[in-house]
Amino acid sequence: MTKPATWPRRLRLQDWFEAGKKHTYICRSRMRNQGLPDDVFDGRPIIGICSTWSEFTPCNAHLRDIAERVKRGVYEAGGMPFEVPVSRPVKARCARPR
Repeated sequence: MTKPATWPRRLRLQDWFEAGKKHTYICRSRMRNQGLPDDVFDGRPIIGICSTWSEFTPCNAHLRDIAERVKRGVYEAGGMPFEVPVSRPVKARCARPR
């Protein structure tokens, strides 16, 4: 049997951004370079949003808007969203001409 989780539990990503440690300083400074304020490192959960949106595949163009809406929802719910690109196989019509 597994042990039930105790809440609030410590999230794994808190180890990346917790203040006062040398290795977390590097992670926090990278995120600050992206324009994030200090209050996003207060222990809130970091949520990754995978998207196959690409300018090269127009059939997935709508996913850009969907990912932005999901990011807004995560932020409003108290999380910190980050979009993560996911590769997608390109259709044969986009292949290099022979």
